Amino acid sequence: MQNQNGTDKDDIGSSRVSSFLRSSTLHYLIMGGVGGLVAHFQHKLLIRAFTWPADWHLGLRLLGIGLIGAAVLLIFNYVFEEQFPSFKAFRHILMQMIGAASIPASLYLAVISSLGEELLFRGAIQPELGILGTAVLFGLLHLGPQGLMSIWTLWAVLSSLLFGWMFQSTGSLIPVIVCHVAVNMVSMLRLRVQYRHFLEAAAKHEAAKKLLSGSH
Repeated sequence: MQNQNGTDKDDIGSSRVSSFLRSSTLHYLIMGGVGGLVAHFQHKLLIRAFTWPADWHLGLRLLGIGLIGAAVLLIFNYVFEEQFPSFKAFRHILMQMIGAASIPASLYLAVISSLGEELLFRGAIQPELGILGTAVLFGLLHLGPQGLMSIWTLWAVLSSLLFGWMFQSTGSLIPVIVCHVAVNMVSMLRLRVQYRHFLEAAAKHEAAKKLLSGSH
């Protein structure tokens, strides 16, 4: 019975992830498509923003900026999770939604969400509104569970400020997307681990309940 209960929860989690993948794909394709069109035809920067430098030293510099930025954001993510209960609670909601995702699905979500958001916010919006205005809009896209501004919104604003600085200082979307994908991927993998622990704890709880009910 314990294994069956765990299997049922896995099935529910997998179904939830499949639905989330479908809706996310449509959402981020539209976001990236609109952002890419505006970036290319309005701002004339799309090709330049994705061009790999001829000098490999500059290419490594772009990668380094992205990875260092990711490390900074992951440290702040950990601090936020430890210091703000509401941030941790929201992570728990995310864990229940997408923690059952496989590693390929996690990578897919990390990449498509990063590309979609960066094409729109950095490629299309930042040239018009600047770093700060874009960060505010980015934060409003990341509201809390009740659709209200929360510590999660503040986290998104701070992340966007860093993404915006990277783009403005390098003129390239490469370090921004490297940073965004890395942060999303590590976060997704952490959610997978937390989801497995959640299932194990739930199974143990069910087993204990059955043991106690059988002893009476």
